Amino acid sequence: MLKAWWEALWDLIFPQRCPGCREWSEQSGWCLACIEKIVRPSQVALALHNLTWLDECVAVTDYIGPVQRLIRDMKFRRITKQAIKLGRLLDQAITTGRYNDIQIIVPVPLHVDRYQERGFNQTALIFKPWAVRRNLCWTEALVRTRATAPQWELNLKDRRKNIKGAFAVTRPELITGKHILLVDDIFTSGLTMDECAKVLKQAGAASVKGLALASGAR
Repeated sequence: MLKAWWEALWDLIFPQRCPGCREWSEQSGWCLACIEKIVRPSQVALALHNLTWLDECVAVTDYIGPVQRLIRDMKFRRITKQAIKLGRLLDQAITTGRYNDIQIIVPVPLHVDRYQERGFNQTALIFKPWAVRRNLCWTEALVRTRATAPQWELNLKDRRKNIKGAFAVTRPELITGKHILLVDDIFTSGLTMDECAKVLKQAGAASVKGLALASGAR
């Protein structure tokens, strides 16, 4: 509580600099020129990545430059206020009505050990306020049933083995017949999101679309 109070006071006294160009800004940390340059929503080519369970997936921007730095600040330096700046990219990228068919937003979960170590799920911090602003139902309906190695450390074959069977639906009655938006901070191979989409559909989801903040796909 005290930390949050000091951060709010600091931001009030000292204006924020844009993460992109480092100029002073009042738009959640971004200047208009940088946010327009950085936000480039793109459809992921699911067939190219051999993803079969997702119905579609959109990435808001690339996992490079200031976006990469802000996400790493959250995950490795515990600077949770960076979620506000990253959430601003969602507001800019996703047009009103884009997900009118969506009934539930579900985040990709962390394993309980990782959550306790970090103290938060960065995906929830980024996406949940955006979901609230869009009047979309936020439901943490997935759990990670076992600890997995970070996907970026592994080759593609080991990534598939690492993530297989790692998720479960906690409340199938909330999933059955629903059109779901599955969200995550980073899309690389897409195997994590596809595995989550698999268990959601096996639990009765009508459709599962993906939305990632940043794409690190190669």
